[in-house]
Amino acid sequence: MESRLIAADCADVLVVAITPRLADGHIDLDGTRANVRFLIDCGARFLMPMCGTGLVYDATLEEFEQVTAAFMEAADGRALIVPGIGPGFGRSMEMARIARGLGVAGAMIMPIVGPASAAGVSEGLARIATDGDLPIILYQRRLDIMPVESVVELCKHEAVVGLKYAVDDLDAFKRIAREAGEHAAMICGMAEDPCLDYLREGAVGFSSGMANFVPRMSLAILAAFQRGDEAEAERLRVMMVPFEDLRGERSGCYSGSALHAAMEDVGLAGGPVIPFVEDVAAQDRPRVVSLLEPLTAEEGRLAQDSP
Repeated sequence: MESRLIAADCADVLVVAITPRLADGHIDLDGTRANVRFLIDCGARFLMPMCGTGLVYDATLEEFEQVTAAFMEAADGRALIVPGIGPGFGRSMEMARIARGLGVAGAMIMPIVGPASAAGVSEGLARIATDGDLPIILYQRRLDIMPVESVVELCKHEAVVGLKYAVDDLDAFKRIAREAGEHAAMICGMAEDPCLDYLREGAVGFSSGMANFVPRMSLAILAAFQRGDEAEAERLRVMMVPFEDLRGERSGCYSGSALHAAMEDVGLAGGPVIPFVEDVAAQDRPRVVSLLEPLTAEEGRLAQDSP
């Protein structure tokens, strides 16, 4: 088993990795390993396979095991591998068992879908944290079934090391950070666009999908903020927002597939997505290419400047 995840590890960019696929829809395992090696070579040290960006909701348990194993093999102890597990209680427990057997550092419980109540979710998350026998990152996307008070208590669970917060409510985050920040690491779960606002209010890191193909930019944002150079962090953040805006259009229909397209365009493994999402339409591909140009140029500049 690699090092077990601790709260201090979350002061990083959490790369929410895509799941590359072949034209026939099967997992591209060679491409998966190559993507992992690329990320590590660029400085990424916290990789999260099979989360929302990895389309874990529509993956089989066999695919979950294949992808997580490929990440572990390619990383070879050079990065923390923290897969998503879920959705649902039973699926979370099955995935925790698989992930534990592969020796991962920890796991993140994916947002609950389907019928749920605040009391039921609190009990279920606590049971997964207890019985999953892994360090856990919670993922908060809804305040109705994960209200502030419940999340604060869950953050005190001995297995919970972090909270990925992805609700557009900075005041609620500030309350959680104030009351639970000493127990679990606070993580901005909405990528680069709002990350600086949340870092200023107690987040120690942020998750990123764009880090799949421009990891140095994401890492540079956090590094600039940590050294007090918010102007540089803001400059890089502003450059990344137009691509994030594309991902969010039309109810996020390209949230994952725009990343797959970008990966292909920069020479990494992407391939098609699987239902229930859709690939980037042919008429929208030129827009992806144009949005990539300044990003890849900046990524190249950062690569030249790195030691």
